[in-house]
Amino acid sequence: MTTSDDAFSDDHSAASGVEAKHIAFQPLQHTAFQALEHTAFLKGLLKPFKGKGELLEFGDICSQLTDSLIELATQRVLTQAERYPFTLLPIRLTRQSTGAGTVFLRWSRVDRSKMGVDLWAELIRDERTAISLVPDLYALELQRIVINMQISLTHSISRQAFLCACKMEWADQVYRQRMDQHISCDKEEN
Repeated sequence: MTTSDDAFSDDHSAASGVEAKHIAFQPLQHTAFQALEHTAFLKGLLKPFKGKGELLEFGDICSQLTDSLIELATQRVLTQAERYPFTLLPIRLTRQSTGAGTVFLRWSRVDRSKMGVDLWAELIRDERTAISLVPDLYALELQRIVINMQISLTHSISRQAFLCACKMEWADQVYRQRMDQHISCDKEEN
């Protein structure tokens, strides 16, 4: 691992223990989520859906929520991780787009030769990492875990809502075909 002397030091007196203050990274607070309509989202999930239209509407709400969470992740979390002192480190928190159309935050080497949380763990364990930076890296990783989970959940629920809407439409077609067939048979008998 290539390192910068500013990001690594032997000064272990700057912070100690889990109670160390965050200086370089500020975790998202409740106010960051207030703009998102998470209450309506939860109420919308646990109700009897009466048809395809309600499922499509709910899927749209989930998609919008996913987009808002991705924006929160990139605008509020990633932008902090792209600033000093994190820019001195041999790894970066990066935006990774998936084939499914979502975005997740991932740890990556600067040259992108390797990705994954193992890079973060190596950095935390490395004695050359300034102890004053460890609480911020820890808070950043906790935030990454949570925001990725939230993005994943809302995206999955959105996909399921759209899938269920398609299944309901198919069930409706089969039902109507059978009922139309029954009505036609009744007319022929009379």
